[in-house]
Amino acid sequence: MQRSHKLIWIFGLLLATSYAFASRTIQDEAGRTVRLPDRVTRVISLMPSVTDTIYALGASAQLVGITDFSQYPPQAAKEKPSVGDILKPSLERIAALHPDLAIGVSTFNSPDTVRGLERVGIAVFLVNGRGIAGLYSSVTNIGRALGRDHEATALIQQMRAREQKVRAEARTGKHPRVLLVVQLDPCITAGRGAFITELIEAAGATSVTDDLAQDWLRVNVESMMARKPDYIMLMKSAPLELKDLRAKPGWSSMNAVKAGRVIRVDERLQVPSPVAFDALEELARQIKATQ
Repeated sequence: MQRSHKLIWIFGLLLATSYAFASRTIQDEAGRTVRLPDRVTRVISLMPSVTDTIYALGASAQLVGITDFSQYPPQAAKEKPSVGDILKPSLERIAALHPDLAIGVSTFNSPDTVRGLERVGIAVFLVNGRGIAGLYSSVTNIGRALGRDHEATALIQQMRAREQKVRAEARTGKHPRVLLVVQLDPCITAGRGAFITELIEAAGATSVTDDLAQDWLRVNVESMMARKPDYIMLMKSAPLELKDLRAKPGWSSMNAVKAGRVIRVDERLQVPSPVAFDALEELARQIKATQ
């Protein structure tokens, strides 16, 4: 009888050990093969957009560290320790949190960061997140990496429904031509590749720079006047007002500036994560109000 109990105990120990070392292999959006434990319990977010996605998936308890400038959701910066800057996070701080996984964005997080984490045995999963379709893909893959496939499916259904509703309502109105001005001197705006450009189109407007290939670029006022925007878009968080445009040579001659046609947009439009849909709906309402 005693020997039987001992065998059962040994079997249980072996079973528990096998679960502890159980792992799976998945491919990230950079085409890399990543080996993960069956259950990811401690994860580091290397990008603010990833942080918001993890919270939206209901996985905040699995999140043990974030990078600087993680504003969404607002509680993230209060609840989670920072591992440093987005471009060069502290590998020491990350390692001290003993994560199973770090999740980043292939177009922002550097190869040096990825290699450094892998050298100390921390798996890195990369998403792309370009455009609305890329956002849906990122949510799916982050959910898969965290073992939250069902939550990811439900979240995507909600986001698609919100997008489709905005697009359907936008079809019935006019589509004003808008120029986004992020910075005035030099003038910085968004081109075709920027996430915000796609959201502007979804909300029912047309960016006058949507034919320019770059994500973000410098432009001169003369070239923008020739594009004849109906409205100027300014970020709510930017220290830039209509009076600043009117005080600048060239800008003061632009019809939209002379008429005071300005739309202030939420900075969440720049974040390729679920929080962007709140800003999208707000922008759609503002565009509707111009008609």
